[in-house]
Amino acid sequence: MTDLSRFLWSLIDLNGSASRMRGWIVFGLFVATIVLAELLQASGSAWASVGLLAVGLISIVWIVALVQRLHAASRSGYWAGLTGIPFAGLVASIVILCLPPRDVPRRGHPVARRVGAVALVALGLLFLSRAVYWQPYWIPTENMKPTLLVGDFLIATRIKPADLQRGDVVVFRHALTGSDYIKRLVGLPGDKIQMKDGVLHINGVAAAQEAAGVFEEVFEPQGPMRNRPRCENGAVDEGAICKKSRFIETLPEGRKHAILNIDAEGSGDNTDMFTVPEGQYFMMGDNRDNSNDSRYEQSVGGVGFVPEADIQSRARIILFSSAGRWIADVTSWRWHRYLEAVE
Repeated sequence: MTDLSRFLWSLIDLNGSASRMRGWIVFGLFVATIVLAELLQASGSAWASVGLLAVGLISIVWIVALVQRLHAASRSGYWAGLTGIPFAGLVASIVILCLPPRDVPRRGHPVARRVGAVALVALGLLFLSRAVYWQPYWIPTENMKPTLLVGDFLIATRIKPADLQRGDVVVFRHALTGSDYIKRLVGLPGDKIQMKDGVLHINGVAAAQEAAGVFEEVFEPQGPMRNRPRCENGAVDEGAICKKSRFIETLPEGRKHAILNIDAEGSGDNTDMFTVPEGQYFMMGDNRDNSNDSRYEQSVGGVGFVPEADIQSRARIILFSSAGRWIADVTSWRWHRYLEAVE
């Protein structure tokens, strides 16, 4: 085995040990890689996928380094699992990096090492696939209620523009701000879109709306941003029930989804006719009176038409959902939304 191969093996050897200096070096590389990947994504660089790939690879090296540091301190590598806890994980990582070495390093159990190796490979493949096939997305605002709630954490799969269909819930990048948005695609290239009295018209045909009861939620701060919902039943007290009329909208192809109404005459309820240019799409939020979407031009802070090059993925499934400020607050978890398909 050459010196290079020994070094490469040491980076993924769950049975090895590592000095504090080596642990801190890997930690620095881990943080720097994440920051670089985020900057590449925010800038819309063509190297963004490479940055994500690098994060996946350095994550594996980082996990192994934590296990090796624990071994060097004659402790079980299982303690590295503490670093996966939100917020507290950073503290745990620093404690592990600072542990003094012992004269007799601990070695992992052979079976545990094999299981750990398989887990690392699976984790690596998961990160690698993220750059090509999928992306996570967290819902910070209420513009897609009732389909998506504040605090939903979902998985969206990469999609080619040719595979887009009217009614898809898609993640796209705002052309001016570079921020990621999630909306429902209602207008394809060449379509004529208009809102009349709160009803969506596509190519001159109204998308039928059927009353479907009332969407109710507690009027209180939601998610880490602590925004309070807007209510159709006016200003309500803290802790009171906030109501919005719920309708089922049917698009021309027959796809159905729920939408909400807050204002009798909202700013986006009546619009001019929009003709969607070639290579671009028209997006709207399901919470119609509380959505900054394609009905509003980019010059006034809206979304405007969305170029196909800015479309990133299609929402597929809600993995996790939390209504609270902190993800660690178990009492705020919405268990009934786990693994719910996005329609």
